[in-house]
Amino acid sequence: MSSTSIESINAAYVASWKDKNPNLLPLQTDGHYLLYQNQKIDISEIYMQDLLLNPILFQNINTIGANDLFEIIKLHINAIKIKERELKNKTRRLKNYESTL
Repeated sequence: MSSTSIESINAAYVASWKDKNPNLLPLQTDGHYLLYQNQKIDISEIYMQDLLLNPILFQNINTIGANDLFEIIKLHINAIKIKERELKNKTRRLKNYESTL
């Protein structure tokens, strides 16, 4: 899926959430970045719908506050980066191990 498609889908999710939950009106997005107060995070490489896999967030998306959702998204992005880094390191170690055989 292209980055533009991800960005338009992310923007649509945020717009939908804002329509249903006025607490989220302070959030702004172009699909690439999510802005809240003076903070900006890059959401172009995540799928916002994946956040709803968490049943607690899914149940509370219509009542959650903007700050809480922003922090959850920031944590989600950081968790993905950590997992990607761990996978890269495991792959590197496996290649090193295989080259010694």
